[in-house]
Amino acid sequence: MKLLKGLVVFMGILVVAGMAVLAYGIYMKATDPDFTFFAGKPEKQEKSASFGDVAFPLPADCNILETIPEGDRLYLRIGPVGPCERIVVISADDGSVIGTIWVKR
Repeated sequence: MKLLKGLVVFMGILVVAGMAVLAYGIYMKATDPDFTFFAGKPEKQEKSASFGDVAFPLPADCNILETIPEGDRLYLRIGPVGPCERIVVISADDGSVIGTIWVKR
């Protein structure tokens, strides 16, 4: 009889745990449609080809003060304060200049 009671309690715990996992999965799928419990092996990401040398002309008085990598972009902070002050956004994939943010005072 004790064995049967233990089995019933164990099965009850499994049912409650299963319902909790199911509720969690539904919630995660509702907030992130790409969510999967078992993603399997990660897909191989293709390495982008090297883009070689990139020439970035700067006026004689200007310097690169800081470089900030962020995802597939590289931000160059150009200075000093004055006409040189700007941020240049460069694509890390192909080395092209995406845009420039000028600081106007």
